[in-house]
Amino acid sequence: MVQNLKKNQITYIKSFNIYIIIVIYTLSIFYSNGFHHPDEHFQLIEFAGLKAGWNTGYDLAWEYDSQIRSSLQPYIALCIFYFFSLFNLNNPYVLAMILRGITAILSVFSISFFIRCFRPTIERRFYTVFSFLSFVLWFLPSINVRFSSEVWAGLCLLVSVGLIQLNRHTNIYFFLIGVLFGLSFEFRFQMGLCVTGLLLWLLLIKKIRFRDLFFVLGGLFTIVFLCTLLDTIYYGEFVFAPYNYFKVDLIDNVVNFYGLEPWYYYIQKIVTAPTLIIGISILFSLIYLLFYDYKNIILWCILPYLVIHSFIGHKEIRYFFPIINFAPILLIWTYQRIIYKIKKRYFQVMFHSFIFAVIIVNAGGLFMIFKPAGSGAVNLAEYIQKTYYKGNPIDIYSTYYGPYSIGNAKGWIQRFYMDDEVNLHFIDTEFLNDIPDNAIVTIPKGYFHERELLETSGYKIEHESIPTWMSFFNKLYKVYDENSVLLLYTPNPFITDYEKISYILP
Repeated sequence: MVQNLKKNQITYIKSFNIYIIIVIYTLSIFYSNGFHHPDEHFQLIEFAGLKAGWNTGYDLAWEYDSQIRSSLQPYIALCIFYFFSLFNLNNPYVLAMILRGITAILSVFSISFFIRCFRPTIERRFYTVFSFLSFVLWFLPSINVRFSSEVWAGLCLLVSVGLIQLNRHTNIYFFLIGVLFGLSFEFRFQMGLCVTGLLLWLLLIKKIRFRDLFFVLGGLFTIVFLCTLLDTIYYGEFVFAPYNYFKVDLIDNVVNFYGLEPWYYYIQKIVTAPTLIIGISILFSLIYLLFYDYKNIILWCILPYLVIHSFIGHKEIRYFFPIINFAPILLIWTYQRIIYKIKKRYFQVMFHSFIFAVIIVNAGGLFMIFKPAGSGAVNLAEYIQKTYYKGNPIDIYSTYYGPYSIGNAKGWIQRFYMDDEVNLHFIDTEFLNDIPDNAIVTIPKGYFHERELLETSGYKIEHESIPTWMSFFNKLYKVYDENSVLLLYTPNPFITDYEKISYILP
């Protein structure tokens, strides 16, 4: 009777967790429009536009000219766009949401597979928490729906580590591991560091036969060969993109033109980015396992990646994304090891209070699933087109950093979202001379002088790219820069020409 009751309780908890996960990821798919980093859009979706017909080589960023990007993911986007065009579905915002939906499905599958593979390493009483945390550690839903090279590379890596954990001994098994290594590498060339660490683990720790290693390398090189053919077709000449990437970014040192960070940047971000209390837990888990379980497969996977990136001058928080799904298991492994070492009740109370605080912080962070990606630029673009498009092109007056562009460099205009519905006009710092009456104007929140010009000329804020209520949570979780939020200004109909404050330009 008691056993049946416990089984029913466990079944109920599992079902409840599944529903919560589905709801959270669905909301994230719907609300997380746009991109966290320009590469997510301009080097994937806009690259797909070269073959889809809305772009030319001149419209693409410099990476196209340097031939340093794999064409695999742009071709995937292209196939998805073509498929849905058969059903006359061509709305770019819906197509982008479909890409997020497909990514979310792949994420749920990959995480579920990884959880099942590592189930024997988790104590039974912690398994439900581990499963739930693997999906809804607060920053994971917003990341795991991104159609980005970092996320797709990380999912392939996650599944490959799960396969290794299964410990099969067939040729197909080892070949499939190699295929996943190759896909992870082709989605994001930096993943070669993780793949190298896993290959060394297979040889030195697992001690696989050279015959098995041959099949792993066979799968890896098969993918690299096929993707090289794709790249050659895409660029119109023979291209070996991994070499070009290595040469341009590391030998020619182009990557450092985008900013330099100190060697401890990633240590600092591990602590601060997920919030201090969760970040300290993750860093502690890494250090603890490094000392007490140095043969751990996940350590061999992620440490080479973190260490080598620490010696490269240019650093970005998105470089965490491919390995971010390993965080929950690191936390659970450490928790279930140290919980038995805490004997005194005083320390147990402190420790469990800390865990309770982590749960509260994580619950609050999940509100970030309602936030548009990045600065919310695409969110504002969608609002403009839904509100103002009446069959004729909309004239938008915007700074170079706006809803349809991220600057004035080559290839930084989002032609995917503009189509024929938008006429984009760029304005400079003395922009009131360039704006006609009753214009629609967008400007970043941090452009205080320009905002004053608009507001003293009878314009009002109609819409913000990120909802204002998100600023409360942003003060706690520091996910975005408030000054980069875009504002939509429109003429205030309640102010007459005589009531406008005159402003004399210097």
